Amino acid sequence: MVRTPASTQPRVITLTRLQEEARIALVSRGGTGAADGELDGAALRAGLEWLIDQILLLDEVVRLQVFEVERSDVLEELRRFQGRFASPQAYRAFLGRVDITEEELLVVLRRTLRVQRYVDSRVSAAGRVREAEVDRYLQERKVDPRASERAAVRNTVRAELAERRTEREVKALLADLRSRATIRVLETFGGATGGKG
Repeated sequence: MVRTPASTQPRVITLTRLQEEARIALVSRGGTGAADGELDGAALRAGLEWLIDQILLLDEVVRLQVFEVERSDVLEELRRFQGRFASPQAYRAFLGRVDITEEELLVVLRRTLRVQRYVDSRVSAAGRVREAEVDRYLQERKVDPRASERAAVRNTVRAELAERRTEREVKALLADLRSRATIRVLETFGGATGGKG
């Protein structure tokens, strides 16, 4: 159960919905084995955490009234999703197994796009790394690449620093949203049951 300050009703996440959402998320990221394979406890736990984050982020996006997604963007995302399958028949079989319509899938894809755009906007500044930060990183680790490798090394360091900073920003954003919400988990998929509020 998830309740945010912006929501009027708590959201209950059933096991069926969790499995649907986890499969869609995994397939979207290239994990096509999740289309019909068994989801173990670890996959369900990760899927639950992802879905809770999606709910919290979407409530924040709706509260702020930002990042609407055009239907054409959602249809493009649907084409990309369909392309993960070996054939149109395999895609339709997936919808049947998961027991959702294409319109229901479009709702999930729209939400995911909207949330991703919001997160990207929040962390875009975190991805900017100044040259002085790269210099400091190289000096602290006593790295002095040869002239021919200098640009490649600096680009690698810049990317690593940006990724770390972006990850910290996302974690901080989610921690803030979780601190304002009530989240109660009754099933831990292999661990002890209990609640968190």
